[in-house]
Amino acid sequence: MYVEEEIVKTWEEAIAEITAAPGVVMVLGATDTGKSTFCLDLIRAAVDAGVSCAIVDADVGQSDVGPPCTIGMAIVNSKPESLTELKPRRMSFVGSTAPSGHFLECANGTRRMVEAAKELGAQLIVVNTTGMIEGYAARKLKTHKIDLVRPDYLVGLQKDFEIDPLLIPFARINTLRIIRIKTPAQIRSKSQEYRSARRKLQFAAEFSDALGHIIKLDSVSLWNTCFRAGRPLSWQYIKSIEDAIDCRILHAEIAGNTVFTVAEQACKGETRKILQDKFPAHNMLLAATDCFTNLLCGLADENGNTLDVGLIQAVDFKRMFIFVLSGIKTISPVRVVQIGSVRISRDGRELGILKPGEI
Repeated sequence: MYVEEEIVKTWEEAIAEITAAPGVVMVLGATDTGKSTFCLDLIRAAVDAGVSCAIVDADVGQSDVGPPCTIGMAIVNSKPESLTELKPRRMSFVGSTAPSGHFLECANGTRRMVEAAKELGAQLIVVNTTGMIEGYAARKLKTHKIDLVRPDYLVGLQKDFEIDPLLIPFARINTLRIIRIKTPAQIRSKSQEYRSARRKLQFAAEFSDALGHIIKLDSVSLWNTCFRAGRPLSWQYIKSIEDAIDCRILHAEIAGNTVFTVAEQACKGETRKILQDKFPAHNMLLAATDCFTNLLCGLADENGNTLDVGLIQAVDFKRMFIFVLSGIKTISPVRVVQIGSVRISRDGRELGILKPGEI
């Protein structure tokens, strides 16, 4: 196996090298290897050196910059005591606390935030990442994220050689410098319970004082859902679906070969099979209205830039509007509602995750 010539540096040496020749730095490592601490020390050193810098927080499950389920970018103007002090200048909505099932949103969102930081004049852009490093899926995500972002530095924090499979494939890219750093002994592990509790507090802070907004669906586009992507079905077709499943249908439309329906209550697996057998020519997608309740979403402007996150409380399928809680002051600039996959209570409890393609 090829391993690049020795590039194992101390924490301080790595920071000194990067601040002397700043660029885009992507920090990789498993959970509890010190990624966030390294990012903090690096941007603090950059401020001391007079280097304009930004941080892109792509750790969607343990966000420091912006709420969980987003990729936040902050411009750093003074030395922070903690990354959590930094307020996002821009955000990209992912909609999940884990990358699985959301690889495109994670990779593209990271790239967009790096480009936004460049546009704002940052010389040093530090990209923090998730601790997902093991297996084929992790290699695929990180490979394409690195390829999209094209960082100047790959900093690998590792206890042994666990992230070499992510670093070695880029050893021959001559525009990229790989720096390996041994995880400091003082870095402490955090339990899953701690991580979940931290997200709960972050979500609760996001929505405890949120305002209620009514968004007319005729005024926005919906992303990541079949809802409002097709043409309404005739009442006769809807009636035949209701007869087949013995349940009231609140909404039904056809988009391409997919018939998307929203039922008044959740239907069992055998009901879905009955529906598919009755209408074999179409892909029958049956959702329950509860799927939309307490569903996290992103609120974006006319350019698809996330302005804030929201929490869908209800959908009126007859008058076609949604009621959303959000910290955003006015919904007038909102042109896109980015549907997420995580359901959350107003007090921050995670209620469940929608399956890919469920709505």
